[in-house]
Amino acid sequence: MNTIGKVLVIFVFLFAIVVCFLSVLDFATRAQWREKADDLKRQVEVMAHGRATDKLTYESTLAANKALQGELETAKQKLADAERAATIKVDELNLLIAQREDALKTGDAERKKALADVERFKEQEKDLRKTIADREVAILTVQKLAEKYRGDAIANETLAKTLQSRNEQLLQEIQDLTYQLARLKTGAGVAGAGEPGGGKTGTGANPPPTMVKGQVERVLPSDPSLVTISLGSDHGVSKDNTLEVFRTRPEPKYLGMLRIVDVQPRSSVARLVPTSAGGTRPQLKEGDLVWSQLK
Repeated sequence: MNTIGKVLVIFVFLFAIVVCFLSVLDFATRAQWREKADDLKRQVEVMAHGRATDKLTYESTLAANKALQGELETAKQKLADAERAATIKVDELNLLIAQREDALKTGDAERKKALADVERFKEQEKDLRKTIADREVAILTVQKLAEKYRGDAIANETLAKTLQSRNEQLLQEIQDLTYQLARLKTGAGVAGAGEPGGGKTGTGANPPPTMVKGQVERVLPSDPSLVTISLGSDHGVSKDNTLEVFRTRPEPKYLGMLRIVDVQPRSSVARLVPTSAGGTRPQLKEGDLVWSQLK
């Protein structure tokens, strides 16, 4: 056998081996494809079931996602509101801090001013203490002078009372002399025994038992001889008593005698007693003086 024949034999042998191998491989492949197909079928069924389950899960997840989305939006809104409230609160706190800082600055300035005032008050206190000490010395001096002046004042007061008593006595004497002068000018004479004011006599004089002094309050227009006077029964005046009437201004003038015709507790009605026949009756006026007698 030549070389070509050997090559062909070897080629045929190798081809047979390859054919056998391919046959075995085909058989094995077919068996695997069947298993693979069954397995794929099972996987498809599983996948279909899983798909249905996934669909339900997806729908549930989608609903949950929507709910979470709503909660997220709500949370975002709450967060935005909280941020706005926090911003407002921060602004308020910043304003409060600024106010507190201003107040602190003001308080510090006031504290410094108060300290300065305290120092000034201390200086003023020193001056006041010195002033008080000086015043105490002055008070002691004044007290000594006051004691001296008090003694002088007592002596002067005693002298003044003595002089006042003397002046009152002299004034009374001057008034009596003025009234007597007025009576002399009118020709009535000085009151004495048997005259008006010297006790009840034939002239009809009947003065009250005690010395009384008053004045004419009103002259009756219908009868100028009737007047009301400021003396009554409370003063010791009785009906039918007589009183002397006179005036001192513009010049001393004796006017005559009044006789009480009606008595009230604080006032009386009196009538002017006529003088000698043919004499003129004086015109009485409000304010004319009325005494029980002229001394």
